[in-house]
Amino acid sequence: MRTIFIVFTFVLASFSGCFGEDIPEEETPFLTVQEITNATRGQYMSIEVDSNVDWTANRSAGLFFLDSFGVVRDAQEMTFPASQTTLDFLVMDSERVDIELTITAGEEITNFTLVLEDSTELMLVDGRRAYDTIDMLTSSHNNRWCGSASVHEGGSAYEAAAEAMAEEMWEMGFDFVEVTRYDDDPDQLNVVGYNWGRVNPDEYIVIGGHFDIAYVFTPPGGGTNEGANDDTSGSTVSLEMAQALAQMEFDHTVVAALWACEEEGLLGSAAYVAHLPENVSVRAYMNFDMVSLNYPITPLTEPIVGPGGEIFAPTKYDWTISIAGASQENMERMHTWVGTTIDEDLAYEPTEGNPITWQIAESCASDHCSFFSAGFPTFNFFSPGGDISFWQEWHSPSDTLEFMTAKAGGQEGMASGFNSLVWSSLDLFIRVDNAENFHGTWKESTD
Repeated sequence: MRTIFIVFTFVLASFSGCFGEDIPEEETPFLTVQEITNATRGQYMSIEVDSNVDWTANRSAGLFFLDSFGVVRDAQEMTFPASQTTLDFLVMDSERVDIELTITAGEEITNFTLVLEDSTELMLVDGRRAYDTIDMLTSSHNNRWCGSASVHEGGSAYEAAAEAMAEEMWEMGFDFVEVTRYDDDPDQLNVVGYNWGRVNPDEYIVIGGHFDIAYVFTPPGGGTNEGANDDTSGSTVSLEMAQALAQMEFDHTVVAALWACEEEGLLGSAAYVAHLPENVSVRAYMNFDMVSLNYPITPLTEPIVGPGGEIFAPTKYDWTISIAGASQENMERMHTWVGTTIDEDLAYEPTEGNPITWQIAESCASDHCSFFSAGFPTFNFFSPGGDISFWQEWHSPSDTLEFMTAKAGGQEGMASGFNSLVWSSLDLFIRVDNAENFHGTWKESTD
């Protein structure tokens, strides 16, 4: 019996692998990454990655990753499943010379530096396209005087322009576009496009500039027909941002707006805020007002002659970004974001002639006031061309595209100024969309 038992034990041992728990062999990670040496500014890019395990990408400043839903992410490091075979990212149009990436899978590491080269095609957002927009607006849609003023033609030119821009926004691909016609405030014809957010559609990130211009007899300059700087420039930046944001994916809802009746007391934006649905909050608002002349435009060294024969002295072209509407902690975060955007991601190098500054400060000189007064965080972009230029053209017949282009040293110069605005704004927009625990003072009042 003992002999039979021993034989039986040996036989069972030979089958123990069939009945016992399988212990998988640990895979040895491998990693193969597409060899690439250059990256194109202002465009999406993909790099092929082959790995048998989950892999991690780490980035330098100057680019953002895309997740599996196509949402742009500001994380410094992201891990992707082994099944994902590309690293997708957006290259910012920065003044950096190169960007750096590291991809790791287990102990396998691939480091590479991509030398940046200019795009031969229009970029995701592009100052050159923005210049074409301001040219179109000042050629085809002048006299955009708000309909609620009693001293001019009743706002018919403004209304026609608003309807035309609504059509433009539909063509950009927004999910919904409206020209607002509030029952209790019918003159506030804001043009507003919506791209609904994937995760938090009831939290809006809003960009905008006022679409009306100073009507006849408006002080201090007596009004304008084009309002190239005040504020066709801000409308232009909003539209250039809009054409990209309408096509992108975000966690929160994109709102792109052209405001009515700012020149009469921020009436259009105030009406919009007052008519927000009860379940909606604004995660942040970005305002653009008088932004024709800013970094990297080099101020002229010689005076130039204005439309009426006036002599205009050269001046520095300063650019200020003012932050308001959040708790002190969140405003400091916003302040840090601006610094990271300007100094690191875009690597701008302002000079004494075209400085860039950012500050925590409230001002009710433009539509951002309607938002921060309601407790929503705001960024206000303001670059009128220095104090001299501001007072010379503010609500004045000299505020023409031809004259502003001359001050910028030509079309290429003004396009470069628009370009810095749209890329810095897009960078900040992405950070707001990604931010956790970010809100305005409105939340404190409801807690």
